[in-house]
Amino acid sequence: KSKAMSLQDENKKLKEKLQELQLIKEFQQDVIIEFERVTGKELSKELLPKHLSNEIQKKKKKLK
Repeated sequence: KSKAMSLQDENKKLKEKLQELQLIKEFQQDVIIEFERVTGKELSKELLPKHLSNEIQKKKKKLK
């Protein structure tokens, strides 16, 4: 019983951490989008891994 509870607690903590990390990622993407808007340079395409760059491009299209 205690082992099941500890697994549930661990699962809950991991879910909370995942949500926190997702919010951080979304915030960072918003900052990158704003930076690119202000500077007029799309550095995310050059500097970030393709999958992250693609996420930013999709998010930018939704904002237009």
